[in-house]
Amino acid sequence: MDKPLNLNSLNMFVLVVRHTGFSGASRKVNIPVATLSRNVNELEAQLGVRLLERTTRHIRPTREGDVLYQFAARGLDEINAGRLALIDANEQLKGQLRLSYPGNLDFWWPLLREFQASYPNIALDIFTTERRIDLVADGIDVAVRIGDLKTQTAIARKVAEYRHVLVYAPAYAEKYGLPESPEQLVDFPCGGWSSEQNNVSWNIGGTDYTLKPQIQVNDFAHLTMLALSGDIITELPPFTAEPHLASGELLPLFPDRPLPRLSLNLLYPSRQYLSPLSRAYIDFALEYCERTALFQGL
Repeated sequence: MDKPLNLNSLNMFVLVVRHTGFSGASRKVNIPVATLSRNVNELEAQLGVRLLERTTRHIRPTREGDVLYQFAARGLDEINAGRLALIDANEQLKGQLRLSYPGNLDFWWPLLREFQASYPNIALDIFTTERRIDLVADGIDVAVRIGDLKTQTAIARKVAEYRHVLVYAPAYAEKYGLPESPEQLVDFPCGGWSSEQNNVSWNIGGTDYTLKPQIQVNDFAHLTMLALSGDIITELPPFTAEPHLASGELLPLFPDRPLPRLSLNLLYPSRQYLSPLSRAYIDFALEYCERTALFQGL
């Protein structure tokens, strides 16, 4: 492959994959099926690989086609973002942006407040949930999700990484004593975060330890209250724990055996190009986190 890829052909390939076939892509962008097919064939010939599996009922990318799609879709989205950046700077962004993030994300609220101050004509519709969502079916423009993401239907933009911390109150140590090793946690009152009826385990220093929690709840505010009361050892996000650690109300447990790093990601659908509103929100969030050093040292 000596010459650069034809971006027009690459774009048509991405459209065919996004809309699950030539007919769907043709209806969406008003390009004849024959034109789409010819461009995809030329792209396959130039690359020397088959990009699509064609059957009488379905069209789906091959392994090579899926790899190309993941990179090409992102590249074309960035090109489109560059085009949007050329829009008259005086043109006001206006409309509704539907966002989603999990509960207990209090540190994200000031970001949203400042975003609306910067874009007063953008109304926010926020859906807070712990469950896995379907961005397209749920009508979500951009979602905040935490942890490793395995998805072929969305693009994930990593914002930062941080670690949770194990904490206890001085009153807890006076009442129950402290475990000398993670293995002993099963014999001490603990509280764990969980959104499902399953076992709670903590990965401490790279090893998983299954607990017998006194309480499990999908609410860090509740766990914080119980920890401050001296009732439990628990795991808290650093944003929640830090003020109480600084004041001495809480103390770290096994600080030399850290919990694993978690990634915070912005997730948006890959089946459509980013709207100017979504692009403005993503760019603002990334700039805000860098400017405020929100995740520094976590």
